[in-house]
Amino acid sequence: MSYLNARPLIYGLDGDVQLETPSALAFLLRKGNLDAALVPVAEYFEYPHYQIVPGIAVGSRGPVKSVYLAHRKPLNHLKTIALDPASKTSNLLLQVILAEFFGLSPRYQTSGRTASCDARLLIGDPALLMHDRLLKNRYNLLDLGEVWQKKTGLPFVFAFWAIHQELAVEPYLKLFARAKKQGLQHLDAIARKQTLLPKQVALSYLVQNVCYDLGVQQKKGLLEFQRLCVQCGLFSELKSTLTT
Repeated sequence: MSYLNARPLIYGLDGDVQLETPSALAFLLRKGNLDAALVPVAEYFEYPHYQIVPGIAVGSRGPVKSVYLAHRKPLNHLKTIALDPASKTSNLLLQVILAEFFGLSPRYQTSGRTASCDARLLIGDPALLMHDRLLKNRYNLLDLGEVWQKKTGLPFVFAFWAIHQELAVEPYLKLFARAKKQGLQHLDAIARKQTLLPKQVALSYLVQNVCYDLGVQQKKGLLEFQRLCVQCGLFSELKSTLTT
């Protein structure tokens, strides 16, 4: 994954590491062009045959700062919202939050004349880069990680490692666990190496806003998210076999 929040999970990986948006990685994994990938959790909802690496994820336990809805009008006045094609999970999360927690059903657009929409979903590095600028320009920023945690009491998981079903999983478990350990031990170096944000801003984001665990609470959050996606009509049925 090309975003800053994934860097700690790939910091210690050697060899051929492909950096792409979440949706692009999901597509490449589905087509068999990759053996394993950090994919949006929505990919697993639709294709539950993947093997999921335990204990490792990209998520949040509150404000995430890199996934938010930018808007000037009050939420209940929003008629059109531009989604981000880079991550289906964030798009689904926004729709669930607005429908289930605010009782809203605006029209969503992923292409065409999105510039004229009343609000826009921003994710990843572009969202981080524009965060403070949008606040200075008097935009309201609805942080999806923060809303989810407040409304459900659960953490949220945006992505995790998925491996093709036919592959032996044990070598990947050790590889990714070691990479996570090394990455979390070198957050300062990761923040210093990136050029997107001031070093201290990047470090604060990696330490305070992003969670890299996939434990019982995270799995409960995933199951609740999947249930609400079905309840909202975003999926026709529960397909994944993920349990707590």
